[in-house]
Amino acid sequence: MEIPFTVTARKDTGLYNSKVGIWLFLASEVMLFGGLFSGYVFLRVYADYPWPERVLPVVPGLINTFILIGSSVTVVFAWAALKLRKWNQFRIFMLITLTCAAVFMVLKGIEYKAKWGHQAVRMDDFVILEGHTHPAGIDADGNVFHVGGHASVEDHSDGPHYIAAKTDDAHGGDHHAEHGPAVKDFRTNVVVFDANELVINLETYHEGVIGGILEQSEKANSANWTLVQPYVGRETAREDEQIILSAGAKLSLENLAKAREVYLAAKANDSKVRTKQLSDAWAKVKDIPGNKERPNHELVQDENFKINEDFDQFLVSPTSTVTFQTDEPITFVLKPREVRESAESALLADGSSLNGQLNTEASAIEMAADAIDFTFVAQRAEEKGVDPLAAVEKTWIIQNNPQVAAIWKAHTEKIAKLEEELLEKYGTDKQGNPKRVPTEKERYRITWQELVNYGEGNEEKGVFSGFAGPDHTKDYAKHFPEVLVPREEVNLETKFTPRWNTYYAIYFLITGLHGLHVIGGAIVLGYFLFFGKKMYLNNPEHLANRVEVGGLFWHFVDLVWIFLFPVLYLM
Repeated sequence: MEIPFTVTARKDTGLYNSKVGIWLFLASEVMLFGGLFSGYVFLRVYADYPWPERVLPVVPGLINTFILIGSSVTVVFAWAALKLRKWNQFRIFMLITLTCAAVFMVLKGIEYKAKWGHQAVRMDDFVILEGHTHPAGIDADGNVFHVGGHASVEDHSDGPHYIAAKTDDAHGGDHHAEHGPAVKDFRTNVVVFDANELVINLETYHEGVIGGILEQSEKANSANWTLVQPYVGRETAREDEQIILSAGAKLSLENLAKAREVYLAAKANDSKVRTKQLSDAWAKVKDIPGNKERPNHELVQDENFKINEDFDQFLVSPTSTVTFQTDEPITFVLKPREVRESAESALLADGSSLNGQLNTEASAIEMAADAIDFTFVAQRAEEKGVDPLAAVEKTWIIQNNPQVAAIWKAHTEKIAKLEEELLEKYGTDKQGNPKRVPTEKERYRITWQELVNYGEGNEEKGVFSGFAGPDHTKDYAKHFPEVLVPREEVNLETKFTPRWNTYYAIYFLITGLHGLHVIGGAIVLGYFLFFGKKMYLNNPEHLANRVEVGGLFWHFVDLVWIFLFPVLYLM
């Protein structure tokens, strides 16, 4: 049976089935993106921290805007060619549309890649630094060293979780290449820890974490992790204790599995004993007349609620940790998100801990800063009734980095001149206050373009300078100040990912969802181009209707971007 109105339109509505379907689908899409844009507006209006403004590269976003507008035109031309029964013209216009979609996604990929490789640091005093971290390495002698210089090397910050080597020196010298070729290299936003003791929690340890430590220890020619004390255990109280792992046993996943099996069995035994112990206590206290109606919290406090300590003889109380040591310390390089470090220990993600000494110099974040933001410092100072400029002057980065202090001085002089220019141009109101003053972002955020201008030479920046963000490969990158931030001064460090702040979380959500719509629409239109010839020969009007429906979706994708571009990129 043929389904009616798949090609011809209904006389009462003037619509065929698929056109009704696409309008219903687009209505749901409007609610989806409308909710996302509304949520963005409310989060921005009521944000309790300085909301990022004009931090995205405008040029690729602007190019993508014109690309999508052009593709909306060409998809209409493709549909019109089908209505005129011009197959070759249809193919040309549809191919242009798909090419526009591909270019759009390439530019979006370039923009995403720049974000994922860009370092952001929020310090304890709320100063925000943005830039690129520098490469570092471990030389053949086991010394950890910073390479230094501007980050012109390709960013490979998502390197191995653990990098280890033997170490005799705490941090291995200066920033020059006299250390020789690096055994392993990484980016300087890591935690470097010299450890000779590993405490493993038998209940929570993860084979991936321990396996990574073992693998890197072997590469460092130091796989000699041995058990400090024998692990003794039993599964039930009726059994005699046995030595599960002898002192001096090698660290291996097999040995840990043996110890874990006994530990979990003993813990299960203790759980049953405790359950029976509490059940016995509840039964006794509730048998007392009148207690069944009393709340449980009162029963627990009742003097008759007593635990029968006779059950304790059936408890095993197993030891939950095993400790291994090495003859020589090993230098581990850990991702900050996977470790909580202190001066003498590093707690890993699975609950295991490395004991030794934090390499404070190597753990510092070394980066070329291409933006410095004091807006949050100023905002909190104003809330406390403190002069914002005085608060900025007292920040760690100003006090400890002369280069940044000089840049801040030049910036304040620039803002003072801007205030004079605005006063001269716009005058004052009836109360004598200036009608126009510099914005908070102008006052307290120093952009990468300003850093270049404050430097010597004032290099010319073309339209495409910093196409997807600050460019660290050109000559003006030498004006980006070198900053070495101690780990103890760091409140949060990450790349420009959803973890950084709410703005980037929404940016990746909406643009990522929009990108999926572009890919989905391109797949459908590509199907019409490469597999639509048979439908065209059988019933060209049927194909024209399908292309029209696909074009309506493509127009919606274009419309979403027209809203998205100014909201995220320009405002």
